[in-house]
Amino acid sequence: MLRTKNSIKNMKFSLFFRFLRIFAAFFRRKIFVLMLTQEYLGLNGTFSNILDMLSIAELGIGGAITYSLYKPLAERDEKQIAARMTLFRRTYHIIGLAIILLGGALTPFLPLVIRDFPDIPHIYLIYLLFLSNSALSYFFSYKQALIVADQQQYIITTCSSLLSILLYFAQALFLWLTKNYFFYLGLQIIVTMLENLIITYIANQRYPYLKANRDEPIEAEAKREIVKNTKAMIIHKMGDTVILGADTLLISSFFGTVLVGLHSNYMMITLALASVYNQFFSALVASAGNLGATAEPKHVLRVFQRVDFAGNWLYGFSAVCLTVLLNPFIELWLGEDYLFDQRIVCLIVLNFYLSGMRRAVLTFKDAEGLYWQDRYKAVVEALINLTVSMVLAAFLGIAGIFIGTTVSLLATSFWIEPMVVFKYGFHCSARSYFLHYIENTLITLLTIIIVWRICEGLPGTGLPLFIGKMVMCVVVGNMGYLAVYCRRDEFRYFVWLLRNFIFQKKKR
Repeated sequence: MLRTKNSIKNMKFSLFFRFLRIFAAFFRRKIFVLMLTQEYLGLNGTFSNILDMLSIAELGIGGAITYSLYKPLAERDEKQIAARMTLFRRTYHIIGLAIILLGGALTPFLPLVIRDFPDIPHIYLIYLLFLSNSALSYFFSYKQALIVADQQQYIITTCSSLLSILLYFAQALFLWLTKNYFFYLGLQIIVTMLENLIITYIANQRYPYLKANRDEPIEAEAKREIVKNTKAMIIHKMGDTVILGADTLLISSFFGTVLVGLHSNYMMITLALASVYNQFFSALVASAGNLGATAEPKHVLRVFQRVDFAGNWLYGFSAVCLTVLLNPFIELWLGEDYLFDQRIVCLIVLNFYLSGMRRAVLTFKDAEGLYWQDRYKAVVEALINLTVSMVLAAFLGIAGIFIGTTVSLLATSFWIEPMVVFKYGFHCSARSYFLHYIENTLITLLTIIIVWRICEGLPGTGLPLFIGKMVMCVVVGNMGYLAVYCRRDEFRYFVWLLRNFIFQKKKR
């Protein structure tokens, strides 16, 4: 069964620190906008995405080796845990060097990637500082995988979040006092290094046998499995990297860095929200991996249905809130100059919803190690994304880029990933999954229309109006889901879980 206590512990720690981290990040962005120009904001987003694209050098090896740790951790086979970590360490050192070399070689070609190359002093040095920050992690961060696989995610989250909160406030303070972007980047490199050293120290203390058994050879069967999964993950990684970075790089190439800066504000909000929800799903991956190795497929399917139900409600409700509140929030936060048209907002929300609705499937796909079965999916998705986005961008502007992302998701991930998980993980048809997906989407669309109409009639301006809209989103936005889902077994399960949690608190 799921190691529920560990999962809940991971989620409680993760959510608490995630909210503090998000608050600090939004405060830092506000200071950034006040102290620096829109060109710096766009450059920040563009360089971050270029380095995300360079992370293709990781080739998905981390996921394959993390999955291989579940079995020896469950059996407490210290020698084989150490053997896998030795392989991980050697591989990530090579990857770190590869990213330095690839990133350095790209430096002269930056004007070809960025349209209307901004006239910012020392722009190449800024890029190299971004590159250094990205590459440093690969020399130390491999030990995080062991802590996560051992269902101790809260350790990583606590350390990372506390240091990030400190970093964000320090960066905001230095920007306010000096308006110096180099101090901003220098602080980021220092904290990245500090975080990796702390987590490495914690891992060494918790798993002292890693050093004692660092020369232990890995089992031949385990090595074959890692190699097979790595081959599949290479293809996944190549496609996913293009997909994740495509929107920003295409916006930069077609429309320049100023629009990248506007887009990055919307992405910051949606990614912050997704990161909160991902704490719920990430905390379950290791538990689901243990469950898949010990339980019958029917029981695993029941657990999946509960997780998927929670994800459907979360992302559906969030789509309602984002559609209505995203532009009003950015206007209050940064001002009217940083707004997109509402049609663009709807496309951003649609892509957020489609990506979010995959989370339960991806959680169990990772837990079951189902990398090989859909290895070509990500490449096909990336090709569709790039082709459709570039064609439509010429006719529809920035909206065409977001439509390209929507088309690629619907043409591939939307149906391929569930088919793989149900066929190879649960050994049954995915028909019920797709029926619930359609049902939830229709409820979400209807709720968005109703809440939007209600909010159009609300009086007031500024913050009072925003609060009124938010109340409508929370109240009306959940009524539809409650009316439709109150009879579902999954809903009753979460009510039972909540009731037990409350009564246990009272007993204490």
